[in-house]
Amino acid sequence: MSTIKAKAPARIDLAGGTLDLWPLYLFFENTATINCAIDQYAEVTLEIGSESKIGDTPAIEFRSEDRAIGHKFRSYGELLESFEGGYKATALPPALWLHAKVTRHFFGFWRRSAPLQVSTTCASPAGAGLGGSSALNIALCSALRRLTLANYSDEELIAVARDLETTVIDVPAGVQDYWSALFGGAQAIRMEAGRMHRKVFHKQSEFIEKHVILVYTGQSRNSGINNWAVYKGFIDNDPTIRAAFKDIVKATYRVEEALERQSFEALVDGIEQEWQARQKLAPTIATPYMLQVIEKAKAHGARTAKVCGAGGGGCFIIVAPEDKKWPVSAALRSEGVHVIDFKVAEEGCTLSGG
Repeated sequence: MSTIKAKAPARIDLAGGTLDLWPLYLFFENTATINCAIDQYAEVTLEIGSESKIGDTPAIEFRSEDRAIGHKFRSYGELLESFEGGYKATALPPALWLHAKVTRHFFGFWRRSAPLQVSTTCASPAGAGLGGSSALNIALCSALRRLTLANYSDEELIAVARDLETTVIDVPAGVQDYWSALFGGAQAIRMEAGRMHRKVFHKQSEFIEKHVILVYTGQSRNSGINNWAVYKGFIDNDPTIRAAFKDIVKATYRVEEALERQSFEALVDGIEQEWQARQKLAPTIATPYMLQVIEKAKAHGARTAKVCGAGGGGCFIIVAPEDKKWPVSAALRSEGVHVIDFKVAEEGCTLSGG
């Protein structure tokens, strides 16, 4: 038996989320989505058994360790056949749909007949808005790329992960989560006609860690921004949505400037602009609990805040001066608020074994 392990970080989106959906970014100049990978990891383990004898039907098993669920197919053929009627109509638990879809795709490159067990775990809570499922997707794609020797470049692997996840969530998927999971660090993902590339902030991790507090509401997202509704509204030329996106673009410029100059005031300005624009897109993006915690944080010296991901639950960040960060964190914790300590993950997806 052989083993392949992969580990990929989740992320905090700082500015420009939703702009990474094609073709929204094409309507603006010099567009970017800015985020940083953090040490909340998704991990994948592939256990590959011995080559099966002729006539044997090697099984494939999927397990989500953190959710304590699993599903076993008696053969690869059974896995492939399960998609004929739509995998969502099978007995496969929804949390394992992505596992099965990604594995099925990579089987097209595999020429072996051996049992396979796919085990996953994710430190980021489900629905936290930290891109945990996308980090898991990248970890799984990377592990299966090594196993099957699929001839994908890193950029092609991101496109595969995006396209497969789109078919699972049934709406267009952005790309920012995959870039941070694959490459790590703090970055501006620049999106242009015909290509995407990343601008890496090499010395800004400490600046982010000194000023950003990550809070988990304890609630999975259940409202917030509906990306498909926003996407459709933009294409339909809804004036409110178009105006909000223009403000989001301006916020990305300010946050990028803040990171380049390591300017706290510019960071506050940019995050606040982003936050105000997000609330125009969806008034339900912030729950009453979020707003209550943000007010408490400001009472102890914090300056601004914004949700992570689509909001309506999950995580949000609070921005505070360096000398106020730990007092604010301590004050929130004393009232039962779940503050997640984090470090910027400088390294993206890592692999071992094979």
